[in-house]
Amino acid sequence: MSQWSNNNPAQDRFHYWLSYWNLLISLVSRDIRARYRRTFLGPLWAIIPAILATVIFSFLSGLVSVDTEGAPRLAFTFAATVPWTFFQSTAVRIPHGVLGNGALLRKMPVPRQIFPVVVLLTTFFDFLMSFVVLVVTLQLLSIPITSAWLWLPLLIFMTGLLGWVVGIGVAAFTIYRRDLLHGMQHLMQVWLILTPVIYSAKELESGLQLVHSLNPAVGIIDGFRRVLVFGQPPDVALLVSSMVITCAGLAVAYPLYRILSQYFTDVV
Repeated sequence: MSQWSNNNPAQDRFHYWLSYWNLLISLVSRDIRARYRRTFLGPLWAIIPAILATVIFSFLSGLVSVDTEGAPRLAFTFAATVPWTFFQSTAVRIPHGVLGNGALLRKMPVPRQIFPVVVLLTTFFDFLMSFVVLVVTLQLLSIPITSAWLWLPLLIFMTGLLGWVVGIGVAAFTIYRRDLLHGMQHLMQVWLILTPVIYSAKELESGLQLVHSLNPAVGIIDGFRRVLVFGQPPDVALLVSSMVITCAGLAVAYPLYRILSQYFTDVV
């Protein structure tokens, strides 16, 4: 750090992260290869979870006669399942990603923030592959690409950010107490039920208004469905609410992760 001693703190931080860029790329590449090594289907496993979930959710929504607002049931469900899978995978896998790199933490001074980013980029790779299948499916169902798709970069960013915030918040406590690690999948199942993945956001609004307004995933998932299936812009009020709640979570989770991660090498 002596070569940067005359720089300002912002420049020091920039050079600090720049020096670990190759490590970040290496870890992401390692994780992607490791996930699909010695598998028959290889990278196809990146899209299988979303496809299976879509089939199951479509079947369930058909049983209970969910109103798809005139859209094909497959498109209605698939457009919400793909971003939900991205969010859920990011949130669930970040604590495991931090724990799994305990040996590396003990060997070299690595910024602890790099591991959640590695997981986020890995799950983003899976999301991109699933999204390609989603787009092809929509085209086969004669659902056109519209100008509303210009909202997708923002929606994708918000999905990744929400998953990252939840992941680092859980990881901060998981390193010391593993209860959340064991209960994370169950918590995500409850969150799924409270999010309009299988059903419409309008049904949630009419039945559970508090959940509708306070669940940050509602505006994001509903936004994907509106944009992709109905060719409409997302509900801006819901989207703003999602962003505000996500940023509030970030303001708590990130400092907490930074503080507690200083002692990770003592317990991982």
